[in-house]
Order: sequence, then structure tokens, then C-alpha cells
Amino acid sequence: MDLVLYEGGIKYDRWVKVVLVFPVVLFIILAVLFYIDARYSNIFPGETARKAMIAFIDLLVAIPLVLVIYRLSLPRKIFIFPDRIKIKFGVFFFNIPFETIESVKPAKGIFTGRAISAMTSLNTQIEIVRKARRNIRVSPNQLDQFLGQANSALSNWRHTHVGSEL
Repeated sequence: MDLVLYEGGIKYDRWVKVVLVFPVVLFIILAVLFYIDARYSNIFPGETARKAMIAFIDLLVAIPLVLVIYRLSLPRKIFIFPDRIKIKFGVFFFNIPFETIESVKPAKGIFTGRAISAMTSLNTQIEIVRKARRNIRVSPNQLDQFLGQANSALSNWRHTHVGSEL
């Protein structure tokens, strides 16, 4: 079992939550409307009851599918180990070894350039600058604590590995 130096959640701004909830709410509203159209009244003129029921079922299937996609693709936690930073998504992890990291620093703005962006907050983003690879942006819950731990662990790793290479 690896020694965990830091474990924290990911910050989601209110606007991100609204954007994520919007498709689910839209699908629910449309599903209800198609169900009403199929069973009780003709809300959508020109649609048969059979087509409306198929649309209702399609939307019912789409709702959990969207939720599963969110669960699998959105960051959940971030960890710092003595030799790497690990970002947990739904069921998989993204490991960033310290040998590939130049620096870990605060970031601002919505434009990420070449960075892989998993940022979910505009105010608490960090950028992991990597050597000859794409940078990574993510939004830890506790920005200052994460930055302190990450830079301390990176410094310790460099001290240990640069010293052993000499």
C-alpha cells in the first residue's frame, strides 16, 4: 500500500453543476411530455402515440446513460503520493509520475491552451506543468493545502532522485 501524503476532493462551481444538471432535467421534462402525448393528449401534433412512447423510452434510457458518463468522466478525488500525483475519475485513475512534472502551480482563466482540462472551478484551479507532455488542469477542493503538499512532495522526490543519480 502506497503512502498517501494528501487526499482531497474536487471542487465543482455552481455554474458547472447547473451545466451538468441541465441535460438530465431536459431529458426528464421531455420524457414526461412524450409520455403525456402517448397516453393522454396530443402535445406534439403529427406524432403517433407509438412514436411518442418510443421517444419516452429512449429518453428514459438516456437519463441513466448521461449519469454514468458523468460518473466515469468527471474527476472525483486527487491524491499525492511520494512519487506521483493521482487523479481519480469514476472507476479509473490518471497517474502523473513526478519524473514527468516540471511544476505544480495555481492557474487562472478558462483557456487552457495545450493542457488537458479536468477543471471544474474557475477560482481553484491548478496546472501540473509536465516535461514534453501536455499539462493538466484540475480543481482541488483545498487549493493552498494541495499546492503546499504537491510542491513539498515534488521537492522531496527531486532531492532524493537527483542525489542518488550523482
